[in-house]
Amino acid sequence: MARKKKTRRITDVMPIRKADKKPEMPKRSGKKLTRYELDAKAREDKKKRKHKGLDSGSRHSMVENRSTKPLQEIKDPKIGSKKKIPLVVEFVNKPEKGQIIPVLETVKKQDPMQELANLENNEILNELLDILEEGKTISKADQQFVDECLDRIAELMEELGIEDEEENEADLYRTFEKINIEQFR
Repeated sequence: MARKKKTRRITDVMPIRKADKKPEMPKRSGKKLTRYELDAKAREDKKKRKHKGLDSGSRHSMVENRSTKPLQEIKDPKIGSKKKIPLVVEFVNKPEKGQIIPVLETVKKQDPMQELANLENNEILNELLDILEEGKTISKADQQFVDECLDRIAELMEELGIEDEEENEADLYRTFEKINIEQFR
């Protein structure tokens, strides 16, 4: 009579092994376990420690597990960021809604000598000074303009080290006497 080869596959017909069957643990509402529950739990833990190796035939089932892993792609949470970063910076200092960034007026700084020459040759300033010398009155805005220009001229002369020398009448008389009149003929 021919013998049939035994298989280790678990089917519905076969009875369940004691190792596969977990003891039913009654749920208790209290915190502490009873002596019986503690013993059952200890037996289960001992069985787990006793059977350290892999189940029989596990090397054949591992091939199936390996083929499914590349599909899922396990990602390391430390690598990469979920926040999207734009590649092109559109506006660096974007003002918040309702806020207006004031535009700073850049003052072009001239050479002090050039600025002094411009102020001395200013036609409007010269006309206003002539009106004042005649003894006429000018408006407040014109007077303020004249004062600002004269103050700036004084600052520039002080900065450049130019002194405004008021000549004495005696010095003028001496220079008049020394002049050779024939040079001008």
